[in-house]
Amino acid sequence: MKSVHIDTMASGTATEVDVLIGGIIRDRRAALGLTQAELGKAIGVTFQQVQKYERGVNRVAAATLLKVADALQCSVADLYGDPDPDGRSPSERAILKLWVQLRDPERDAVIAMVREFAKRQA
Repeated sequence: MKSVHIDTMASGTATEVDVLIGGIIRDRRAALGLTQAELGKAIGVTFQQVQKYERGVNRVAAATLLKVADALQCSVADLYGDPDPDGRSPSERAILKLWVQLRDPERDAVIAMVREFAKRQA
């Protein structure tokens, strides 16, 4: 996890921690294939507000953070960027959580698709 300096700024002003949390929310949302509008609807805010959360412009209130974690199928701790014991990023953890829900034929299809993408990158 990155080292984060916390400013002692006026209440209501976003800090580096807000930017870090926003980035984790953005990565997790993208890993799940959700749009900002879909996440906003799930947590009861506009897509513009989701943009502000993701950029760290606005702080995410504790009650809203619970809703975000639920919508993104993760824990609040995941949104705070707690390090994974294996060093996985939030996106990697999101993929693994979804992976375990797949059956073998679906996993085979995903593996084939990822191989094709990898070939195109080479």
